[in-house]
Amino acid sequence: MNRHWMVGGLYMATVSEFRACTVSRATRRAKAWRGMAFVAVALLAAACSNTGPITGIDDLADAVSLWNDLGPNSYAFAIERQCFCSSEARGPVRITVINGQIVAQIYVDSGASVTGDARGWFPDVDGLFDVLRDAMNEGAHEIRVTYNPVNGVPIDFWIDYSENMADEELGFIVTESVQPAFAR
Repeated sequence: MNRHWMVGGLYMATVSEFRACTVSRATRRAKAWRGMAFVAVALLAAACSNTGPITGIDDLADAVSLWNDLGPNSYAFAIERQCFCSSEARGPVRITVINGQIVAQIYVDSGASVTGDARGWFPDVDGLFDVLRDAMNEGAHEIRVTYNPVNGVPIDFWIDYSENMADEELGFIVTESVQPAFAR
């Protein structure tokens, strides 16, 4: 018969009872390895999954719909391109749109007009939506975008077209928010 006793208010068991309750060192080690293997498999599965663009087409469609409902037909705003390109190609540039047509593109820092091929580098709001839509349709590796919750304008976005290519990324930041503009 096993004897039990109290020491300092703690119940003490016999040596044979203690041995029966303990888990061997090998068993503890095996359980630890199984736990680590589970975590490793979960992390590997997450790393290998292809979730596509971070922002889905539903977000773009919602933003375009909001812009079409609330956006003015005549407005001005400024954008800066985020790219591995010259400062002339980055801006920032203030764009003025009257009755849906770009009428002015002015470098914010110098006040000089954007000329030549550079005019195509700085789109209006609909053009920003087109850049995002094209990137999604082309299956860009990563697209990160933030839309203005009031009018749907993409105020900050970054596109990495190819995971395995360097310096082909493109982004835009709205540096001056959209303001109504009026024909002069």
